[in-house]
Amino acid sequence: MFVRVQRNLVKIPSHFILEVSKIESMEQFKLVKESNLGFIVFSDDMSKTVHRSKCDMMTEGKFTSNGNDFHWFSTIAMAEKSFSLVLCDACKPSD
Repeated sequence: MFVRVQRNLVKIPSHFILEVSKIESMEQFKLVKESNLGFIVFSDDMSKTVHRSKCDMMTEGKFTSNGNDFHWFSTIAMAEKSFSLVLCDACKPSD
């Protein structure tokens, strides 16, 4: 028995994925949120928390007030190479 599978491709500008690890602008933040790909690491004074890019806790308001503390990674493993992480309790990210 054979099953035909249709692929749902997501188009994201390649320059965004290849060059961005630190999210430096609201435009980049919105692209990350809309893509639903990868993980966002938010750094505050106490910890560095990893969230799924679609996590509801990652809001534009939070970015506006803490914009220097957001990074994007394609996998949790990549983020762990840069930071010691705490997992978000709300979105429970994992690879």
